[in-house]
Amino acid sequence: MKIITSASLKLSKLILRLLFKSIDQKNLLSALCLLIIVIAFSSCYLNFYRTNTQTTIDKATFKSIQAAHKYFVVHIGNGVQGLENITLQDDTIRGLLVALPLEHTKHLSPKIDRNNRVKKKNKVDALMEVHLYSDHPIEPGTKQFVAAITEINRMDVYELNKGRTMANHIVSTVGFIAGGAYIASIIYLAIACNCPHVYVNNDGQEQFANGLYSGAIYSTLERSDYLPLPSLSTASGTAQFKISNAEKEEQFINYVQLLQVNHPAGTKLLADRHGKFLSYQKTVRPSQASAGKSHDVRSNLNEQDHQYFSFDNEKAESGFSSLVLTFKKPAALKKVKLLINARNSKWAGYVHEEFVSMFGESYSKWTERQEKADPRILNKWQTDQALPLMVYIKTKKAWKFVDFFPLVGNMASRDLIMGLEVPDADATEFTIKLETTFRFWDIDFAAIDYSENAEITSDIINPSKAIKTDGTDQTKILVEKDSLYSHLVNDESINFNYVLPASKLNASYFLISGGYYHNLRQYAGKANTLDLYKFRKKGAFDRYSRMKYSSLTKQMTALTKNVED
Repeated sequence: MKIITSASLKLSKLILRLLFKSIDQKNLLSALCLLIIVIAFSSCYLNFYRTNTQTTIDKATFKSIQAAHKYFVVHIGNGVQGLENITLQDDTIRGLLVALPLEHTKHLSPKIDRNNRVKKKNKVDALMEVHLYSDHPIEPGTKQFVAAITEINRMDVYELNKGRTMANHIVSTVGFIAGGAYIASIIYLAIACNCPHVYVNNDGQEQFANGLYSGAIYSTLERSDYLPLPSLSTASGTAQFKISNAEKEEQFINYVQLLQVNHPAGTKLLADRHGKFLSYQKTVRPSQASAGKSHDVRSNLNEQDHQYFSFDNEKAESGFSSLVLTFKKPAALKKVKLLINARNSKWAGYVHEEFVSMFGESYSKWTERQEKADPRILNKWQTDQALPLMVYIKTKKAWKFVDFFPLVGNMASRDLIMGLEVPDADATEFTIKLETTFRFWDIDFAAIDYSENAEITSDIINPSKAIKTDGTDQTKILVEKDSLYSHLVNDESINFNYVLPASKLNASYFLISGGYYHNLRQYAGKANTLDLYKFRKKGAFDRYSRMKYSSLTKQMTALTKNVED
C-alpha cells in the first residue's frame, strides 16, 4: 500500500493550485511555512479506525464476520484472551482460548464515539480484529470458550475510518509536496506472497493455511511443497480445502494430494524440503544466539510470539546477514534436527518488485528466456544471492554448508525442519549459522530436537472431487505428477474434497502439491541494463537491499525533519 494514495495526491495538488493562485509571490513563502506548521501539529499520515459497536448480535451478522477471516478477542469478566477456531452452532459460540498475541494487544480500550488512531505498523493486525464482551467469568486454565450468543453484550468490529484517514492524508500530502518532500510515494511495502493460497474448510468456515511453492515463478523452477495442515478438522471422515489464485498472476498446478501420516503419540512431524518426514518431541533452545557484535537475540527465538529476528544486522564476512546459534547436546550424539518458525519479509517482496521493475517493458521477454533456462543455473543464482535461508554448521576448520530452507512467502509464518549431522559427535555443543540477504527473512523460533525418528506409516489420498470455479472437474488432471496442469487466472480457485481412511495411530495431515506460477504485472520504460548486469555477481541482492533500505531511511529521516522543522 502506498503511503500517498492517488486520491489524496490528486486532491492535494488541486488544493495547492488553488492556494498558489490565491496568494501573491511575496506571501508564498509564508503560506508554505504555515502549511508545514499545520502538518507538524496535526501529525502526518495518521490512520484512524471506528469500532462499529453493537450491543446485540444476530447469527447472520456473526457468520458474515467469520467468513471475513477476522481475529477474535474476547473480553471476559476476569481478563482478555484470544479466541481461535471459533464456531457458531445452535446459537452457541465455541472456540479455543489462547494467550492474546502481542500484535493484538494494542487496541483493547477504544473510544466508541470518537476517532481512534492506529499506527501504520499495527494497522493490518488492528483492522482484522473483532472484540466480544461478556460479563461471564471463566475459570483459570480453561481452554474452551462456550457462550450463548445472547451472553455477548457488546461486539466491536474494527474498520478503517476512511473519511478521517483520507482527510489527514490529504493535509499531509499537501504539506509534503509544498515542502519539497514528495518522496514517500516510492514506498511499496505491502507486497504479499505471490503464490497459490490454501484455505482449509472446517465446518463451513474457511481458514487461511499458507501459500504453496513460493518463488517458483517459472516452469523451470517448478517444485513440490509439503504444507502441514494442523488446523484440518477430520471428525467427519472427510476433508475440504480450496486453492486460490493470487492477484495479478496465473497458477499452473500439476498435482494435489493429501497425505495422512500415522505416528506414535507424543511425536510431531514435519517434512523437509526434499519430502523426507522427520519427527520431533522435545525441543531444546539455543544456549547462545548472536547476530553481529555482542548482539544477543535469544529472546526473539525462544517462543513463537511474533517477536522476530529480521536479519537486519551488519554484513558478515560472507557478504550477507547471519544468525549464529550454539546448542548444547549429549555426548556421542551425531544426528540432530533443526526446527525453525519463519517467513519471508514484506521488505523482501518490496526489494524483489523493485528489481523486477528494472526490466521495464522488456520483462515479458526476460521471463520467456527464464522459461527455457537450465533449472540448475536458476537455483544456483538464488542460492548465490542467499534468497533462501542458508544453513551452515561449524567444523574445526571452517563453516560447512548443509542445506537451505526454501522461500515460504510472507503471508504467514511456517514451521520448517532440517536434519543435521554434527561434525564432532563427542562434543557437548555445536554451532550453526543461518544466512540470507539483508532483511529477507523473519525468524520467530529456533530449536534442536535430539530424539530418534519415529516409525511412521502414510497414506496418499487423492481428491474425490476437485471442482474449479468455472464448474469444470479437475480431478483427473491433479491426481498425478505428470505433464497435465490445472490453470488458474483472475479470481479462479479449485475446491477439493477428500475421503479420509481410518487412522492407525495418531495422524498428521500434509497437502502435497507441485507447480509454478507467473507474475502478470506490467512494467513500463526501458530496461535498466547497467544496474541489472550487477545482479550476475554473488551477493548482489544483499548489496541492493542494503542500498535501498539506507536510501529510504535517509529520505524518511529528512522528510520527518522537514515536517518537524
